[in-house]
Amino acid sequence: MQKLDPWYITGFCDGEAAFTYSRTGGAFNLYFSLRQREDNREIVERIWKFFDYIGNIYKSKGQVPEKEGYPDQQDSAYFRVARVDQLLKVVEHFDKYPLQGKKQNAYLVWRKMVIYKDENFRNTDYNILRELVAELAKVNQKSRAFKIHRK
Repeated sequence: MQKLDPWYITGFCDGEAAFTYSRTGGAFNLYFSLRQREDNREIVERIWKFFDYIGNIYKSKGQVPEKEGYPDQQDSAYFRVARVDQLLKVVEHFDKYPLQGKKQNAYLVWRKMVIYKDENFRNTDYNILRELVAELAKVNQKSRAFKIHRK
């Protein structure tokens, strides 16, 4: 099987990937992820291979819809990278092969978060991360995934 072209990876991720975070208590966890229906798992595995098998692929079970008329959600293959040392490999790729759509703006803020966490692993100032989260929320105002989490 031929290795995927780096620009294909960038284009695919421009439409399908997420550069995001979660907050548990005072801790911030950063993620790069993408999800595809289980019948499209092969492309997820090829992207995972492209990134030298960093992160993991999980199988997400489809859910029964809550509203009548909505189709059942299908099982999906979910690729996620969460370790900062591995996220740096993701950053390396997107710095070399930049996103072309508006997701680039979110990526640039998320990138600052990854680099900050890497450089300040033992002495993380969570106020700085909160400022970056607010910046990311501004870039992604329409997305529920990026709303500022309040205590």
